[in-house]
Order: sequence, then structure tokens, then C-alpha cells
Amino acid sequence: MPLQDKYSPIIGKVNYNSFSVKAIKELDFSEKDEQLILDYPTVYIIDDKISDKKHNYNVYVGETTDINRRTKQHLNDDIRNGREDFKKLSDSSTTEMYIIGHKYFNKSLTLDIENRLLHYLLSSESVKNVNNRRGNPQNDYYTSEIMDSVFSKIWRKLHSLNNVLFPIESVIRDSALFKASPFHKLTKEQKEAKSKIILQILSSLTQNLDGQLILVEGEAGSGKTVLMSSLLYDLFNSNEFPVSKDKMSIHLLVNHEQQLTVYQQMAKKLGLKNKNGIDVVIKPTSFINYQSKNNLKADVVIVDEAHLLLTQGKQSYRGKNHLKDLLANAKVVVAVFDENQILTTE
Repeated sequence: MPLQDKYSPIIGKVNYNSFSVKAIKELDFSEKDEQLILDYPTVYIIDDKISDKKHNYNVYVGETTDINRRTKQHLNDDIRNGREDFKKLSDSSTTEMYIIGHKYFNKSLTLDIENRLLHYLLSSESVKNVNNRRGNPQNDYYTSEIMDSVFSKIWRKLHSLNNVLFPIESVIRDSALFKASPFHKLTKEQKEAKSKIILQILSSLTQNLDGQLILVEGEAGSGKTVLMSSLLYDLFNSNEFPVSKDKMSIHLLVNHEQQLTVYQQMAKKLGLKNKNGIDVVIKPTSFINYQSKNNLKADVVIVDEAHLLLTQGKQSYRGKNHLKDLLANAKVVVAVFDENQILTTE
């Protein structure tokens, strides 16, 4: 018999900096609901309203089996360990915390809920920064069949508590950022492709090779956009590279103006930055011109719609072949293309 989602989520809203077990007990929960929050797995959102401007929230999303211990870690240990995001949240007098409990929460379900909250909040117009060092879409597990229903109830309840930070689901799902988000659950094929790409990148960087080309072919609608954004996010959050994160240079090159804007918003909200100061998301010609002028070499370059790369000089591009110039200015180039859309030169 299929599992039925017949329970409502329990959500407690407290002041983050003065969090305590006593603060939870003062929320007037029943004994069972209080126990779900304090003694069982929970998902939590820490938010700070920066100003009254449109993009005005910094948010952090997490999950834990012990909300009391985890919050103390954020307020003390994480700050001592140099986490600037937690220091900012701690320094603000307006930081709030939403703690979410549910009868069906287990480790896999809380990780899935955490991931989807990251996905939705990245797409919320009111959010300026989304903080979390991972994405956690899970495979099948005992309560996975009710995940969508559980999440929708959680989001609706959050919306009733703050309709600016948590707009209605339809607004979120219709946004361009939602469609390009790295927090989509990947298909088996996308996971396998991403794993192969990352292994090839690691191999090239470990061997200190230059000008390595990885071709990723897919037709329109095959999920290349989601694969690219997921790959970009993972590269920035990986600890496997032979090069120090402080010295890594990773870029996503996008020609299409609208897509360029979407990816730039995504990178900014997620805090993806190169230590050399060059934009993470940039046009191919701008990237080539800057790298060549400053004699720089990027570690990894992902090229969106590589079938549109120029094969002759044009306007601000004075070279003869985009791809050749990219390979000369990067250690690894991941070229994502659709062979059905390759155009001949004018």
C-alpha cells in the first residue's frame, strides 16, 4: 500500500542569535511537536533581511539530527573556523531561523527537502545570497514517494509566515533561475555524464596538461543547461582538485544575452567567485581578450552552446577561431554543443 502524506509539517520561527531549547518550548507546541523539533531530524532556514530593497535576504539552508547542537556550532565553531557567512548572520540583529519538523523526516528526506529549499530560494527574487556548500538530491528511499507532497505543504506554510521570502510555488517554478538552477535532481544519464566529465578534468589537472578538450553533445531539451550549472557548482565546491581553491580559475562562457544574465545572477547569488577577480560567467570573446591581454590561463572553462563559437574574426573578436583561442587560454575546455545546430560561417 502506497505511503500517504497525512501529516502537516511543524515550523517554528525563532530569533537566531538567541536560540535556545527554552525558545522552542515557548512556541506553544504540543509535546509531540516539540519533540519532532528538538529530538528528530529537522531542516532549517536562517535568514537575514539586509534592507528594504527588492533583493534583500541572505539565507542559509541546512539539515540536522540535533538542532540545538547544530545551531551552537554555527554560532560558535563555524565563526571561529573563519566562516564569513555565519559571522554576518551572527552580527545582524534581524537574523531569524525557521526550524521545520515532520513525522516522516529521515536523513534522506531531510537532505531532499534541504536541496529543494535551496532550489526554490535561489529562484526567489527577494534573495540576494544563498549559502550552503553542497547540493543533496537523493536517490529512491522509503519516503521518497511523498517528498513532493511534504515539500509543498512546507512551502505553503513558510509562505503564510513570510510571503516575500517564500513566494507562491508557481512564481518560483516559472522563473528563469529555477530552470537553470544547479539544484535540479539529475537523471541517471546526467549523473553519469557529470561524473565522467569531472574525472577527466581531475585527470588533466593532476597531470598538469594544457588545452584539453572535453566534448559534451546533446540535442535541445536533453538537459544540457541543468548539467552545466550542476557541473559549475560542483567544481566550485569540490575538494578533490590538485590546485588550491584559492588559486582555481573556473568559468562558464555564454553567448546568449538572456542566458548570460541568468547565469550571472545564479553565480552571484551562490557566491561563486574566482580569486583572480574575473567574472565567473562571461562571453567567450571577452574571456579570450582578457586572458590574452593579461597572459592568464584558466583551469576549467565550460562553454554553453559551443556550436555557436566563431570560426573567424568578427566585431570585437580579432582572432580566427574561438575554440582554438579558448584551448590556448585554458587547461581544460568543456564544450557543450548540439550538432544539429552547428552553423556554417557567413
